[in-house]
Amino acid sequence: MKYPTYDHETLEPQILTYWQTNKILEQLREKNKNGKKFYFLQGPPYTSGKVHVGTAWNICLKDMVLRHQRLLGKNLWDRMGYDMHGLPTSQKVMKKFSLKNKDEIEIFGVKKFTDECKNFCLEMMHQMNKDFIRLGSTFDHTDPYQPISKEFIQGLWFLIKTAHEKGRLYEGQRTMHWDAATQSAVAKHELEYKSVTDTSIYMKFPHKDKPNTFFVIWTTTPWTIPLNLAIMVNPTLDYVDVKVGDETWILAKELAGKLVDDVLEGKMQVTKEYKGEELVGQHYSHPLNIKECLPEDLQNNPKLFSILSSEEYVTTEAGTGLVHCAPGCGPEDYEVGHDNKIPPFNCVNEEGYFKEFGKFTDYKAKIDDNKFIEAIEDSGTLVAKEKYVHDYPHGERSHQPVIFRTTKQWFFKVEDLKEKMLVENEKVLWNPITAKNAFHSWLQNLRDNSITKQRYWGTPIPIWQAEDGDYIVVGSVAELEELSGQKVTNLHIPSIDEITIEKDGKVYKRCPDILDVWVDAGSASWNSLYYPQRTDLFEKFFPADAILEGKDQIRGWFNLLMVCSFLAFDKAPFKRVFMHGFLNDIDGVKMSKSLGNIISPKEFIQKHGADVFRYYMCQTRAGVDINFSWDECVVKQRNLHILWNMHKLVLNIAKEIEVNPAELNISEDRLGVEEQYIFSKLHSTVQEVSKLLEEYKLDEIIAPIENLFLELSRTYMQLVREKSSVGEQEDKEVVLYTVYTVLLSTIKMFQIISPFICEAIYLNFKETFSLKEASVSHYTWPEVNKELIDTQLEKEMASAKQVIQAILHAREQAKLGVRWPVKEVVVITQDAEPFTLLQDAIKQQTNVKSLQFKQKFEGVKLTIKPEYAKIGPVYGNLSPQIITQLGIDSPETVVQHIESDGAHIFDINKQTIKITKEMVNITRSAPDGFTGANWKQGAVYLNIERTSELDAEGYAREIMRKVQDLRKKTELEKTDRINLVVQCTDELKQSFKQFQEMMQEKVGAPTLHFTTTTPQKQYDHTSEFKIKDILFTVWFSKT
Repeated sequence: MKYPTYDHETLEPQILTYWQTNKILEQLREKNKNGKKFYFLQGPPYTSGKVHVGTAWNICLKDMVLRHQRLLGKNLWDRMGYDMHGLPTSQKVMKKFSLKNKDEIEIFGVKKFTDECKNFCLEMMHQMNKDFIRLGSTFDHTDPYQPISKEFIQGLWFLIKTAHEKGRLYEGQRTMHWDAATQSAVAKHELEYKSVTDTSIYMKFPHKDKPNTFFVIWTTTPWTIPLNLAIMVNPTLDYVDVKVGDETWILAKELAGKLVDDVLEGKMQVTKEYKGEELVGQHYSHPLNIKECLPEDLQNNPKLFSILSSEEYVTTEAGTGLVHCAPGCGPEDYEVGHDNKIPPFNCVNEEGYFKEFGKFTDYKAKIDDNKFIEAIEDSGTLVAKEKYVHDYPHGERSHQPVIFRTTKQWFFKVEDLKEKMLVENEKVLWNPITAKNAFHSWLQNLRDNSITKQRYWGTPIPIWQAEDGDYIVVGSVAELEELSGQKVTNLHIPSIDEITIEKDGKVYKRCPDILDVWVDAGSASWNSLYYPQRTDLFEKFFPADAILEGKDQIRGWFNLLMVCSFLAFDKAPFKRVFMHGFLNDIDGVKMSKSLGNIISPKEFIQKHGADVFRYYMCQTRAGVDINFSWDECVVKQRNLHILWNMHKLVLNIAKEIEVNPAELNISEDRLGVEEQYIFSKLHSTVQEVSKLLEEYKLDEIIAPIENLFLELSRTYMQLVREKSSVGEQEDKEVVLYTVYTVLLSTIKMFQIISPFICEAIYLNFKETFSLKEASVSHYTWPEVNKELIDTQLEKEMASAKQVIQAILHAREQAKLGVRWPVKEVVVITQDAEPFTLLQDAIKQQTNVKSLQFKQKFEGVKLTIKPEYAKIGPVYGNLSPQIITQLGIDSPETVVQHIESDGAHIFDINKQTIKITKEMVNITRSAPDGFTGANWKQGAVYLNIERTSELDAEGYAREIMRKVQDLRKKTELEKTDRINLVVQCTDELKQSFKQFQEMMQEKVGAPTLHFTTTTPQKQYDHTSEFKIKDILFTVWFSKT
């Protein structure tokens, strides 16, 4: 045998070598080159280091799709791809060279820095390729798309140029989230929200024209107070003047009590009530005296430090009903300021520090909140402060709190496209449906995307600007060379910035910004196809047939793919989307290095192998997080051992009877009910899994395939145990044919989940049975034979298994092991018809001599106890009457109705009452000489009477098991025969004679002697043991 044992540490690398040495994947690509096209668009992982376990899970899910589509004969476009630009790479390189900010990068050398970034990406890409391939990935890793390549960057320049030509590219000044840690603007889709506890403050702004009168505001961002330029009120709300000591405070009527009574613990005295519109236009003095720090034109603005109207942004949900307005510190503030001709002002620099702003110079926004509060307190205008828990935005990459800055950025104009996007999204097949709903909601609230960053490592935005503001958008290297008259070899900063354009007497220099790395990923739908350098692949494959990513990509990659595709082509870039969740530890806590609960793919593979990783991870429900469990992984590995042992069984039976199952042709009339069942199970499984895959329900396919091979082992092989071990040649041929056929079809499906073990099983079959294909992956997906599907038989088998389990449970209660035969079992059921074909199977599985089916068993006492906790929530006040009625109706009638019809039905006060199995506790007391157990549709009663003949057979079966164990310990082959002697009591010696032939067949002993004394002849092996306090000794030698 090519692969004699299942040891993942040895087997998986061997299979990987076999695939690579024999170019298995390349052969398959060649075989399918004329097949129907299928484009799987790879969502790019970051080349920022080792593969994370979540990324490994993601790549395995994707590989399931690729493998399945190839089995359907599809011609796949499955180009691997990576994210390379942006902050993750920059941070790694900065850390390597101890660089803290842009200034230090410039001292280090921008060219040297970007070269180091490029080298880092390439090094990581090669390592990640190896890691993915070790997991069994069959993506095309030969030429991954790389955003750092000249080809890819030109695909991005094509997008920017197209957006410009469509009037969808503009530069604008906006107040945006800013990540001081990365010194860059942060778009909406790059934010993550965390629950934080901040210090919120109430403070008062002195009325300019009314002494001792104050406008009271509340804020959770004290650092923005120095940048306050106005106060907003809602013109429709009711406001009041409240007397507080010698002062008058202005607040919303609805919120005044909360502040005065609750926060200050004082008694509120209202002196005046009016609408908010009366406050509009009034002025105040800034409590921190910052006016002279403002630009001169702003100091002269007539609306500076005035009350503005805003019905939209002022509510009574929290605060005071007056909202401080800093147009340079928030999009809502910016909007209101813009409407009132108050320009945004923000003196915070890229690193988050206030610059040239009086005493606040070098205070850090957000970080120095307490220092800002101290300044407010020193001014005498702090009213109160309290802890406030809320969700605050953080940078997706830095994980640090963001602030606001007013900066110039380039934007995609997309808000007016969202209705078209919503229509296109309805055509996309999403799994789960919650993902579709979430993306629909995102698109409904779509805003213009900022697309630029102020860093060095990224795709340079292809915009060349003149000093007068005029600009040229370049769409390709060829266009740039034509415009500049210069040869362009390096498209990264700083080399690209050396290229200038002279036109109409003006010199155009490149805008220093780079593109948001999300735009890189957003262009992958055509960049993966080499578009626009090539058009043939785009015309053949676009849009993508399928994509697959985690739930964080609703606002990330899914969003940018849609936006970029609409800008470029006015259509959706994908047809199907599968979304998975995140990976947590066993307690549901997110995995992180700091908590020490992180698991690496390498660690997992060392413990259990890539097959178990794929098998375990890929069954998680779509969109749902998985709480990782090593114990559940052990269960999956145990199942793979069952699969492996089934293939060894095929090889052993084939060797024993000297038959090649691949050449067998068993007619249908030779198939027993057991074979009919397992073939029905096979084809119904193929049908079910094929449908699930077509519907992109990847998370649901593992369970039915798993159930199939476990049924093959646990049900079919148990049912044919006698046939396979001591049956005639023809019987064994049927078993061999059945197990081989079902198992081969199983691994054709299961290979998309656990490819290494399936390939090893196949190669052992190939070697032994002279199969032609070089790999199990070269077969086609199994076809459904609907004529072999017998759903009724499968239901009957399910019922039979329930009865078997109930009988085994009754045996446990009676402390009778399954090797000890039972005289009789009575099965209570309202319909015995389903068991007609399966009586022998039930008897064999449970070692029962006689099986009777009855609707009622005399002597059984039934009691019914209503479950009020289940009845009450359904029927409320009728519950007492229902319980009374259940006491009137006979327990036999109630149970019969429940077990035959699903419910006991009656009327109370003209309302129909349905009592189901869950609403009552049914207790059955078995008659003397029997023990009972319930099954889904009835009960079983096991006759516990013992006879000497029954016990003799029990002893015989226990001896057979002991001898079989000894055969294994002495490493005898199944085909080896032995001479066996059993020493026992004289009484048992006589009783055993009727079981001698059975024992000889079971243990492979052509000669078997029973004796009461020690034999004189010497034997190779001997063993002494007790069964129920009776001492036995066996001797045997190989014949």
